[in-house]
Amino acid sequence: MGLREYRRKRDFKKTPEPAGRVADPSRGAPRTFVVQKHAASRLHYDFRLELEGVLKSWAIPKGPSLDPADKRLAMHVEDHPLEYGSFEGIIPKGQYGGGTVLLWDRGTWEPVGDPHKTYRAGSLKFTLNGDKLRGGFALVKIGARRHDRGDDRSWLLIKERDRQAASGRARPIVESHPESVASGRSLEQIAAAGDRVWQSNRDGDAEAALASSPRRAARAVDGHRSQPSSTAPGEASVAGVRLTHADRVLYPRLGTTKLDLARFYESIAKWILPHLADRPTSLVRCPEGVAKKCFYQKHTGYWAPESLRRVKIQEKRKVGEYLVVDSLAALVGLVQIGILEIHTWNSVVARLEQPDRVVFDLDPGPGVAWAEVIECARLIHDALDGIKLASFVKTTGGKGLHVVVPFVPGPSWDETTEFSRAVAEAAVRDNPRRYVARMAKAERRGKIFIDYLRNTRGATSVAAYSTRAKPEATLSVPLGWDELSPRNTSDHFTLANLSARLAGLKADPWAAYWKTRQALPKDSGRPSRRQR
Repeated sequence: MGLREYRRKRDFKKTPEPAGRVADPSRGAPRTFVVQKHAASRLHYDFRLELEGVLKSWAIPKGPSLDPADKRLAMHVEDHPLEYGSFEGIIPKGQYGGGTVLLWDRGTWEPVGDPHKTYRAGSLKFTLNGDKLRGGFALVKIGARRHDRGDDRSWLLIKERDRQAASGRARPIVESHPESVASGRSLEQIAAAGDRVWQSNRDGDAEAALASSPRRAARAVDGHRSQPSSTAPGEASVAGVRLTHADRVLYPRLGTTKLDLARFYESIAKWILPHLADRPTSLVRCPEGVAKKCFYQKHTGYWAPESLRRVKIQEKRKVGEYLVVDSLAALVGLVQIGILEIHTWNSVVARLEQPDRVVFDLDPGPGVAWAEVIECARLIHDALDGIKLASFVKTTGGKGLHVVVPFVPGPSWDETTEFSRAVAEAAVRDNPRRYVARMAKAERRGKIFIDYLRNTRGATSVAAYSTRAKPEATLSVPLGWDELSPRNTSDHFTLANLSARLAGLKADPWAAYWKTRQALPKDSGRPSRRQR
């Protein structure tokens, strides 16, 4: 089919959509696939497979299914250029394909047999390696065996029976994972943002029949609205902060760009900002994205945007200047300079020498099962509960858990360090075969390191809701104690699924954290009998 039909429906003097070109089929790269959720006059999913230098495309009204019993109608539409596979945004009302487009899934695919022959025969089998869709699938043309040319566009998408299949009793994947794999946003959030608007001046057939205006929210999260257009090629504005190289990919595995990450933080601002306010930070900076060089940085320089507050702190031998994230603009400012991890002090600038929390970092060594990490967290929780201290738990976005104890400022850094050391060492004495409180890696194989050194002056821990500089784009996420389970592993929450979690919460699992007023024991350097 090529791109003739695609180009016929568009006037590229009036639309910024990519005219594209047919790619070299022998370019050697893995074949890509993409699924775009398209809210036009009728919600549908555009399923696209790279073949013959283009994206072969099918419009699926109900979306893909992991249930082999589902035979999903897939209407074959015109080929699209490979460049189309990265699009997420809005096509205005009255234009060809008008509506909101969400990048629902993407990855690579592998054909079973010769894909050119099986495609033309109307029975294309393949394996998907995506973020949401994995395993064997088949696209079968209706009437293919009868060589019926009268219904050439009607196909069925069917899941093969394999380990990735799900029974009809399972919740449909399009419902359980509705969010974008690129930005973590919902259709409503993309519509509200109003960025990357595509225009087209022609009506068409299969996709145009589904067209309508996008849904728009009156305001974006926390009253902030991102600017609808860039000030120059490659630039954008989010929360009043200018983003350069906005299309730079920070997380290649998800295809997440700098603009995507800024919009993600915009969407969760009310969740993350309270955990950052007035706290000095240490940062992990990846200017070219997570696939290239990253480095740890705690002192600011000329490179930091003005939206970030500076604070000078006396260190052992000099005065260091640190960054503080007090607003959405400051948070987006971190994205602009390539920050992928935000770590915060245990005190606020206003009371720098009086910490207001203790963090126990439970770091499992090689060979430790997740169930053992959960057990360790509960042990720490029970020990604290025994001395009437409430504690809270969150994933780290890495391998372990953080148990956090908020308290009224008063004790010194030395006192809080001694308290956390006493709790950690009491746990080690109770079970020295499973826990260790010393940093030596040689002692940590098969054990959990209860790291209490996060509580010394100047030490930091990853902030709640911060991303991590890991290929899977994981985050540190607060949990309720009753949510600790085999499913909610430390790397379970990512940019792709956090929005769905937050949308499904009935209440903040850490709501009590902000209201907790408790004091550390005066003899904080000595464990209670129960701890012994």
